[in-house]
Amino acid sequence: MPLPSIFDSLTILPLLTTLIGTGGLTVGVYSFINPIAAARIYGIPVSTSSTTLTNILSTAPPSLAASRTGDTTMTRRDFSYIHALGIRNLTTGLGIISLTGYWHFILPSQQASPEVQLAVQRALGIVILLGSFVPVVDAWVCWIASRDAAEAQAKKRKAGVMKVAHSRDEAVETGRRAGNLHAMRSIVWLVGALWCLLG
Repeated sequence: MPLPSIFDSLTILPLLTTLIGTGGLTVGVYSFINPIAAARIYGIPVSTSSTTLTNILSTAPPSLAASRTGDTTMTRRDFSYIHALGIRNLTTGLGIISLTGYWHFILPSQQASPEVQLAVQRALGIVILLGSFVPVVDAWVCWIASRDAAEAQAKKRKAGVMKVAHSRDEAVETGRRAGNLHAMRSIVWLVGALWCLLG
């Protein structure tokens, strides 16, 4: 069933798919430019003390005892994790932007048949549909981390610890906010994918 003319797929749909791709690309680049802030997007609360990437990469990994203290300073392992997520988002975003550009600019300039253009549009829909599982899993992981942090906080309160570490509160809120952000992102991706496939 064709969409109403206000949602003409020749104008709005490429903007939506470009927005989806640009979002992934931006978060990917941001993971390298400012990994401490990008960590919060992934639900990891970290302190924004004067720690820099060079200092972190030049230090030895923390001992097990240090990691049990609840210190939220980024470690070399944390940066590897953020960079891996950044590469994932960067390549997914570039793939979506490239397919959108090919579908919307190159094919029309080559006067490709409507069947070919529709095939590329549907291929783009499949890529976005498969990619929409990434923010769903991201949201789930962030919510689980937030729940675990909340349970740890509740156990400390129940055990009679009067003062609960601020990082625990931050872990609960950061995980919850990041989970909600990824859930909203997955809805946008799903709408774009279905529009490409059915429009």
